[in-house]
Amino acid sequence: MTTSAPVSCLGRTPRADARLRLFCFHHAGGGASFYASWAGRVPPGVEVLPVQLPGREARFREPRFSDAGEAVSALGRELAPLLDERPWAAYGHSMGALLAFALAAARLREGGRGPEAVFLGAYAAPHRTPTLPAPDRYGDAELARALVGFGGLDPRFLDRDDWLRALLPIVRDDLRICASHRRAGLPDPDDERTRLPVRVEAFAGTDDRLVDPAGVRAWGRYARDFRMACVPGGHFFPREAPVPFFDRFNGSLHRILAALDPPPGVRC
Repeated sequence: MTTSAPVSCLGRTPRADARLRLFCFHHAGGGASFYASWAGRVPPGVEVLPVQLPGREARFREPRFSDAGEAVSALGRELAPLLDERPWAAYGHSMGALLAFALAAARLREGGRGPEAVFLGAYAAPHRTPTLPAPDRYGDAELARALVGFGGLDPRFLDRDDWLRALLPIVRDDLRICASHRRAGLPDPDDERTRLPVRVEAFAGTDDRLVDPAGVRAWGRYARDFRMACVPGGHFFPREAPVPFFDRFNGSLHRILAALDPPPGVRC
């Protein structure tokens, strides 16, 4: 069973009978392919829906976002029918964590159906000193070396000028999204009354050279129910050390599924 219309940022039509839709938001400079293997790693009943931002991969001809508020508003409009239709959760990695959390905040602020949980990976809370490079601080060569430094770019590509010319403009616009987080409609970390009434779980890589656990832990000032776990691996730990990450992540997904209504045909 499927919904009636495809959604461009998903690249396909989601199923209408999934028990839990898991919307996944990719990192700066990345794309939905980061989540290509996730469908086979999560529990049955969870539908993995990688969100593809415009300007890359299958949407490379479309204008890119460069502002967090614009990106969250556009994603919220496009995904709203799906978010209201079925229970959902969100996972965001690095830049995607900002988008996932801001989308959840927008849904609750606007009276829409909120998520069962929001999962954040490898991203410091927005009020912390930025860990990602400033979008216009470095020239192309310096920015490329910075990406290599924290594991975001294979060093072999430093000599591929043609490839870098295609990648670096995408990275810069994504970094502009991160730098504009104040326009994303986030709660005030200094006001406990604004914390989201949603379970938020954050993950930090023990070998992450870009984001330290203290920065990730600071997300606790944005949500009333906050948990954090350190998992093996660097900045891209779901890809570098998937087994320990999915052991922890799937435990949380199983708890969400257990709390939902039983699947069709199951009687209590």
